[in-house]
Amino acid sequence: MTDFALPLDGGCFCGAVRYRIDQAPLFTMACHCTDCQQMTASAFSLGLAVPGDGFRLTSDVAPRPLEKTADSAAISTRYVCPACAGWTHTTTTGSPDTVVVRPSSLDDSRWVRPIAEIFTRSAHPWARLATAFSYETEFEDPSPIVESFKTSDIRPG
Repeated sequence: MTDFALPLDGGCFCGAVRYRIDQAPLFTMACHCTDCQQMTASAFSLGLAVPGDGFRLTSDVAPRPLEKTADSAAISTRYVCPACAGWTHTTTTGSPDTVVVRPSSLDDSRWVRPIAEIFTRSAHPWARLATAFSYETEFEDPSPIVESFKTSDIRPG
């Protein structure tokens, strides 16, 4: 995808943890799992999947890792600011080449909207979204979502 305005910069609430994305995102999603509901104190979290080698921290402050083993046995590591606890990104052993950035931590997130939703089995009935892809749990093959995102109009303004 060459029509994506890069880089994308972002960081935590207090600005201590900063990052840069310099490769086009793979897709956007909403996660309705109960872990995300607890982490966000909301109905779901938003995620911006980016290639792992297209994400880098740009600040001297390292985020604090919070690990949890998922039902799938994959270890999910959420990274939060040690000062403000702002959640900036997540990695998982199930998708080691991908970083899931919390798009609300982007400097400009107005363009973000999910193309997929996962873990709808635990979604609040009023929080279901009109997305192109919907999964009761995790998806096994992201390629249809990736291809659909490439041809979508979801782009920074």
